[in-house]
Amino acid sequence: MSDLNSGHLQSDICGHPPRIIRYGREMQCPNVAESREFLMVSGDMYCSSSFAGNTRRYHGLLISKGTLLLSGLHDEVNGIRLSGGWWGDTFLPGGLPWIINTIVYPVRQLFSIPGARIIRSIFFDGGLVIRYEVNGTASLLIRPLMTKRPVRELSRDPELHISEEKEELVINGCTFSTPLKFTEDIQWYLNAFYPRESERGYDAWEDLASPGFFSGIVTNGVVDIRVTPHGILLFPDDISDSNSDDILIHASRLCISGKEIRAGYHHYTESRGRDTFISLPGLLLETGKFREAEEIFRWHLAHRKGGILVNRYPDSSLSVDTTLWYFWALFQYVQKLPGSPFIATIRNDIEEILHLFIKSDVVSLSGNLVSVQKMSTWMDTQYTPRNGKPVEINALWILALELAEYLKISSPVSSQDARREFALFWNETTGCFYDCLDPNDSSVRSNQVIPLAFGLVPFDEGRKALSVIKEKLLTPYGLRTLSPDSADYHGYYNGDISYHNGMVWPWQTGFYIDALFHYGENQEEILKVVQPLWTYFLCDGVGMLPELFDGDAPHKPAGAICQSFSIGEMMRSKNLILNRICKY
Repeated sequence: MSDLNSGHLQSDICGHPPRIIRYGREMQCPNVAESREFLMVSGDMYCSSSFAGNTRRYHGLLISKGTLLLSGLHDEVNGIRLSGGWWGDTFLPGGLPWIINTIVYPVRQLFSIPGARIIRSIFFDGGLVIRYEVNGTASLLIRPLMTKRPVRELSRDPELHISEEKEELVINGCTFSTPLKFTEDIQWYLNAFYPRESERGYDAWEDLASPGFFSGIVTNGVVDIRVTPHGILLFPDDISDSNSDDILIHASRLCISGKEIRAGYHHYTESRGRDTFISLPGLLLETGKFREAEEIFRWHLAHRKGGILVNRYPDSSLSVDTTLWYFWALFQYVQKLPGSPFIATIRNDIEEILHLFIKSDVVSLSGNLVSVQKMSTWMDTQYTPRNGKPVEINALWILALELAEYLKISSPVSSQDARREFALFWNETTGCFYDCLDPNDSSVRSNQVIPLAFGLVPFDEGRKALSVIKEKLLTPYGLRTLSPDSADYHGYYNGDISYHNGMVWPWQTGFYIDALFHYGENQEEILKVVQPLWTYFLCDGVGMLPELFDGDAPHKPAGAICQSFSIGEMMRSKNLILNRICKY
C-alpha cells in the first residue's frame, strides 16, 4: 500500500466521525434507497423503514411494545406523492425522483417539487413526530396507513378504531396531534408487499387501512403531526438519542433500554445474556456509562441459576458462554476502573459462580479445562453442536481464572495449569487451533481468534495461526465462521445450516484486531481490516452494523440489520486503534 493510501485510511479511521450521515441524489435510485434502512428507538417504541418504503414486516413508522400501529403514510405535496413502497406487483417510487439529499439522524429528506421545497423530518420527541418544513407553497394531504398487529405477524384484516377523547383524535390506540384538518374517509390499501420477507421464504403480503386524511395549505412554514401511543405516560428516560448529532452516540444507544441491552433489531429486541456481555464493553464502558454497566452486572447475578447466567430470561440457561462472557466484560470493566468499589459488592457472587459453573448440567471440569454439552456455545444450531472442549470456551475459562486470581478470589484450578493444558488445542497439521477437543475437530473456524486475542500461544505459533486466518477466513467485513475448504461451508445465507458455517459475524473483528496487535501486525494491515466495516457503518449501514454478512462476495448483509455486539465491538476496536495508532 502506498503512503498516500495509508494516510487516507488512517484519516478515515482516526479522524472525528461525521456527526451526521449524508446521502445525495443516489437516493433517487430505488435499488439504493431500498438497501438503506434506518432505525430510531425511544423507550419501548421504534421507527424503522427503508428510504424506498417498507420492505419487511418489522418496518413501520411507529411500533410500540412489539405492536405495529402506524405502518406508513400516503402523503402528497402539490399532488406529488412522497412516500413510496410496494403494492401488489408494482413499486411506487413516491418522491424518490424529487430527492435532493437525505441525512440521518433524525431522518431528514429534502424534496424539490414544483411550487415548493419540502424538508420532511421523522424523529422521536416523546412521541413520533413527522415534520414538514415548506419553502414556497404546499398543499398537503397526508393519510396515515394503519394496522394493529404483532410486529412478527401480518394481517389481511387490519383493525381500525377511530374516536375522539377529550378533543384528541385517537386511532387504533394512537393519539394524533396536528394543526392540519382531519377528514374521516376510510379507505383500504390492499396488498402491501414486503420483498425482504419474500426473499426469506415468508409470507410477504398484508392489507392496511387509512382512517382519513389530514390536509391544509402551508406557505413558508412548518407543520407537525405528532403520534403518541394513547394512555402511555412518557418520562425523560423513554426519550432516546434518536435526535443526537453524534452518529456514534446514536449507534451506541439503539440497543440500550434501561438496565437491558437488547440483542438487536428487528428480530431480537429482547435482552440476551451472551449478546449483552459481548457488547457491553463497547456500548457502555467505551462511552463512560459505568453505572449502567454495574446495574446490568448486578441484574444478571441476581437472576442466575447456580453457576450459569441466563441467556434468555427467565428460562433459557443452556448457554455455557454467557457466564464466561460475563467475566470477560468484568475484566474490561476492571481495566477501565481498577479501583472501583463496585467489585467488592459482587466479590462473593462471582466466586460462587466460578465454583458452581463446573457443576452445572451443561459444563464439567475435564482436567484443568472445561467440557460442554452440545449446542450450548454461541454456535448453537444443530449443524454446529460443538460438544466437548470448544476452543473459545476454554480461552474464556482461562481469562475468568486469571481475573479471579487478580481479584484474589479462589478458583477451582490454577490459570497457569489451564494455560499449559490449553496447548493441546494447537494443531501443527493445519498451523492453527483445533476448534474442539474430545472429540477433535480440525475445522478452520473463526472461534480461534478469541485465544489469539488473549495471547494464549507463543509468538511464532500466533503469527502462523493469523496467517491461516487471513488466507482462509478474512473477508472485507470480518472473519468467515468456517473455511471455504470445508465440505460444510456455505457462502450465502440459507438459514440455520449456513448460520455458523461460513457466514461472517462482524463482532469477531474486534478480537481479530486484538490478536493482530498482540502478535505484532503492522499498522497498515490493521487499518485495512477495519476500514470496510467502518465505511459500511457510515454509508450502507445508515449508522448500524448487521448481525451477518455472506461469506462469499459481494458479502451482502443478512440477519438483523442492527446487532448490539456488532456495534459494540466496532466501537471498542475503533477506540483501541485510536489509542494505539492514531495518537501517535
